[in-house]
Amino acid sequence: MKILPFLFVTALLFSTGCGHNATAPDVSHIPVDFKLIPFYEDLFSIHPDSIAKQTTSLKEKYGKYLDAYSEGVIEVGNPDSEEFVQNMSRFLAYPPNQEVVDTCRKVFSDKKSLKSKLAKAFQYYQHYYPKRQVPDVYLHISGFNESMVVDSGWVSISVEKYLGSDCQFYEWLGTQQYLRNRMIPEMVVPDVMKALAMTEYTYNDSIDDLISQMIYHGKMLHFVKRTIPEIPDTLLFGYTTREMNWSIKNEAFMWSTIVEQKHLFSTDPMLIRKYVGEGPFTSFFGQESPGRTGRFLGYQLMQSWLEEHPDASFRDMMSQTDPHRILAKAGYRP
Repeated sequence: MKILPFLFVTALLFSTGCGHNATAPDVSHIPVDFKLIPFYEDLFSIHPDSIAKQTTSLKEKYGKYLDAYSEGVIEVGNPDSEEFVQNMSRFLAYPPNQEVVDTCRKVFSDKKSLKSKLAKAFQYYQHYYPKRQVPDVYLHISGFNESMVVDSGWVSISVEKYLGSDCQFYEWLGTQQYLRNRMIPEMVVPDVMKALAMTEYTYNDSIDDLISQMIYHGKMLHFVKRTIPEIPDTLLFGYTTREMNWSIKNEAFMWSTIVEQKHLFSTDPMLIRKYVGEGPFTSFFGQESPGRTGRFLGYQLMQSWLEEHPDASFRDMMSQTDPHRILAKAGYRP
C-alpha cells in the first residue's frame, strides 16, 4: 500500500493555448471493468454504538481495504485489534465528521458522471498500458489528511479534499487560498491518474537535483494529459487563467533565470522546493508568478524532447530514466 501525499490545490476551468494537444487515439472500443465504491457512505451509515456488531460484516465486505483505511488513513488500529471498536466509534461519533459526510454526499451525488469520467481516462490508460489492471476506485473520508491511497487493484480518494474552493471547511481550517483553488471535484480524475503515474514511475533519487525533479514532475503531467486529452491547461497545471497566461508569457524568462543562476543541478532541498513545491508564487520569479513553475517548465522540456524525437512514442519518453541525458537531448530553448 502506498499513501501518496497530494496537496490538492486548484485551477479555474478555462483552456489556454499551451497544452500541446496531440491527436488523441480512438479508445472507444477498449472495455474497462472497475467499481466506484462510496465507502464513506457505507461506513457512516453505521451508528457509532453499533460498530462492534458491524465489524465482522465490514471485514467480510472490504477485507484488506478496511485494514489499509483503518491503519494507514485514519489510524484507528487494525480491525482485529482491541482498540479498533472504541477508536472507530469515536471517529464516527465526532460531530464535524458527520457534517463533512453530509457535504460530500451533496457534492458527489452524481456517481454516474464521476464513473463515466474515470472510465474514459482508464480507457486511455489501457491503450498505453494494456497489461495493467484498471483499479477499483474507493471514496473515503480521511479527516482532511493530505493523502491518496494506492494499492494493488485499487485507488482510494479523500473526497473531503474536493468540495470546492469556497467550501467553508477549508476556511475554518485556515487553508490558504492558493491551496484551496484546486480543492474542487474536477480534480478527482486528474489526481487519480497522477497517482497511477507515480505508482508506475517512482522517482529515482539517485540524482536528486532540480532538473531531475522538474523532469519527473513534467513526465507525470504528460501522463495525465495523455490519459485525459481534453483536460484544460489550467486544470492540468493547477493554475488560474492569470497564472497560466503569466507562465506562457514568461517561459523563456524563467528558464534563462534558472540557467543563469546555475540552479539546474543544485541539490539544495530548499532551493528545489521553491521551484517545484507548493506555494503562492515562485520566489525567484517574483510575486506575480505562480507556484510550482518548475513543474510547468518540466512539462515544456519533455514536450521539446518529444518534438526532437518524432519517432519516439509516449511510452518511450516516459521510460527515459537519466534526467541529465534527457536535458541534453531535449533541445529545449524557449
